[in-house]
Amino acid sequence: MALRRPHRKSRHGCVECKRRRVKCDETRPSCTNCAKRHSECEYGSSTSLLWANEDPAIPGSDGGQASDPVRGLSSSLSPTAGTGAADSLGILSQLGSENAAGSAGPALNLLDLELMIQWCNSTFRTLSRNERTDPIWRTIVPEEALSHPFLMHGILALSSLHLARTGPEPSRRASYLNRAVAHQNQALALFRELLGDVKESNAKAMFAFAGIVVIYTFAFPHTPDVQDPWSCIDDLYQVLVLTRGVQQVIHAPRDFTSFLVDSSFGPILQVEEIEVPLPEDTSAMLKQLRRANEVCGARDPNHELQVYERSIANLEEMLNWCHSGIRANTIAGRWAIRLHPRFMELLRERDPLALVMLAHYGVLLHYLKHRWCFDEWCVRVSKAVWAILDDQWRPLIEWAMKEILGVNFLEQVDT
Repeated sequence: MALRRPHRKSRHGCVECKRRRVKCDETRPSCTNCAKRHSECEYGSSTSLLWANEDPAIPGSDGGQASDPVRGLSSSLSPTAGTGAADSLGILSQLGSENAAGSAGPALNLLDLELMIQWCNSTFRTLSRNERTDPIWRTIVPEEALSHPFLMHGILALSSLHLARTGPEPSRRASYLNRAVAHQNQALALFRELLGDVKESNAKAMFAFAGIVVIYTFAFPHTPDVQDPWSCIDDLYQVLVLTRGVQQVIHAPRDFTSFLVDSSFGPILQVEEIEVPLPEDTSAMLKQLRRANEVCGARDPNHELQVYERSIANLEEMLNWCHSGIRANTIAGRWAIRLHPRFMELLRERDPLALVMLAHYGVLLHYLKHRWCFDEWCVRVSKAVWAILDDQWRPLIEWAMKEILGVNFLEQVDT
């Protein structure tokens, strides 16, 4: 669009004639007086201006037409384009078009964006212990994931699994579960490549992913054979093995604990331990377990007395945490990590006292039942161990059964 003057005469004539105070015949483009004197004829601007759709050629310094930046920006618009939103967006689309040529960029993955929103709104709390650790899991861990794809896939996997287990749309739960598996498979493939190369630059990402994997494994739907109680025990055994394995990854080449404590992840590792007196029935149960361990040691010289004493002390510490108000995933993972390797072998060998300890681990899981990821593990484990043990060993787990199922637990285990 350009400005041009209307083709009508001015009452005042050209500027040159006015200066010379002679009558102007107002001939365009040059009046007669100016033509005779070879002077530049110029008319004043007192006449009105009209909008025109087409502009006569504007001579440039090189004799061609001068470029018009607005005309160049809107060259894709038709000559009759209006001033609506579509036309405005058409102009906007030209900005930076030279730099963007040939690189349209990937389309938005709305499904993954949904999973990240789910993480930031809710799923991060699954791993957080308190207000001090909330910002770490909600913000710092996703920021770390921007540089470590395995962690990003882990975040999306757990978020998708969370929606599959608790989402308001049952019709979409199968889809969420499939996406969780797909992301977790990608995460594990990338994670394995780094197992032999743990260093400070990836230690935080490895540590965060280890925690996510543990929760994912607990939370993934398990459907043990109700007719075979050993299927539940075997499932939990696999969870414990994985928990111990991934948590020990960052300690394999060197101890990164001090590095992590001094980093932005520090509050995660700093547990506020508070010693509180245990309830009388809980203390009595621990004494009963220690007495049973001593009796087994006296009867069998090959009995792993120290291994079981260590597992009982481990249980006692975690119960103290629970009664002091700590109800975080740390309890479930810490008990598993601190088990003696020989205990895991005894559990695989199906030693009765190892099963007794597993039933008491179910109590720790019961205290975490409010977290969606632990669900009914405590119930399934307690019922499975009760079904496996005979009358000689069952008295050792009655306290655990009452804690998990209630004082009338026999009515449930017999059904």
